[in-house]
Amino acid sequence: MKFYKLTYDMDSIDKLVEQGQSYIYAEETNLEEIEYPGVKKGSFHNIIFQKLNNIDWPEVMFYYSSQASNRESDYLLNVHRWPVIHERVKRILEKENIGGIQFYGIYLCDVVTGQVNTNYYVMYIENFIDAFDLVKSKYKYNEKYDLYTFLPKQTFVDRKNCLGYDIFRCSKSVAGIYVSEKFYDIIKENEFTCFHFEEQP
Repeated sequence: MKFYKLTYDMDSIDKLVEQGQSYIYAEETNLEEIEYPGVKKGSFHNIIFQKLNNIDWPEVMFYYSSQASNRESDYLLNVHRWPVIHERVKRILEKENIGGIQFYGIYLCDVVTGQVNTNYYVMYIENFIDAFDLVKSKYKYNEKYDLYTFLPKQTFVDRKNCLGYDIFRCSKSVAGIYVSEKFYDIIKENEFTCFHFEEQP
C-alpha cells in the first residue's frame, strides 16, 4: 500500500502560461474579515488545520480576475493554498466512498464582471492521525511549543497507522495532506487537473 503527499501542481504553471492555457488563480479572499466563534479575527484561514466536530460554515469568498484566466481547473490554485476542488471531483470522491472529508462550498467571484462561480468546495479533512514513523524520520522538536519540524525527504510514514485512511493530516505536522493509493488512482483515472502527488517513503 502506497501513500502520497498531495499538493497543487506548481510545475505546470509556467508551461500553461507559455501555451496561453492558464487556469484561474484565486489571489484574494475574505478570510481575514470572517468573524467566527473561538477563532481570532484574521485567523480563519487556519481553521482547516484544526480538529473540529461541527463547522457552521460562513460565507467564504475567493476572488480572481477573468482578465488573467477564466479556465476552471479541478484543483483550484489559491493564495492560502487551501485544498479547493471542483464539484466534479467532489462528486467522484463521494461516489467512490472516500471518507474523512467534509465539503464546504465557496463563492469564487470574478472581480472584473462580478460573476460568482459556485462550482468549488473546500476539502475539510477530518482525519488527524499519528502518520509519521518517529524512529525513521528526521525531525526537530520544540518542547516549549510542542512543535515538530520534519525534514523534507527524510520523513517516513507509518503504514500501519495509515491503513484504513484514504486522506489524512499528520497530528504532529498538520500542514501537509496525505492520501492513499486508492485516492491517487481515482484522480489519475479521471485525469483531474492540477493535482500533484509525491510518493512517501
